[in-house]
Amino acid sequence: MAKEKEEFSSLTIIRDPKIEPYFIGKDSYCYTIYQTITPDTKYTEDNKPGKDYTKALGHYSNFGNCLKVIARLKTDDKQNYNSIQEYLETYSQTEDLINQLIKVKI
Repeated sequence: MAKEKEEFSSLTIIRDPKIEPYFIGKDSYCYTIYQTITPDTKYTEDNKPGKDYTKALGHYSNFGNCLKVIARLKTDDKQNYNSIQEYLETYSQTEDLINQLIKVKI
């Protein structure tokens, strides 16, 4: 955690369990979506748990766009859908959850 504080010392970090494994960093120029990644043990030495790391996924000019992308990313976390309707319903549910967090439509 100390290294993460050092790495993000010039950012405002916005975390919420409802958008994990994603979180948002805000600086004076933009919003950035980050993902916390836990390596799969099959890709680590001796199949031991790997250390979590952070990956930047994109930069956005405003908070609303950032939240829209997180809704899409969370929808895409599930690999298979049986219909377009199922995909759209999942996206809508995720978007509604995020909208409830900010109490404003994106």
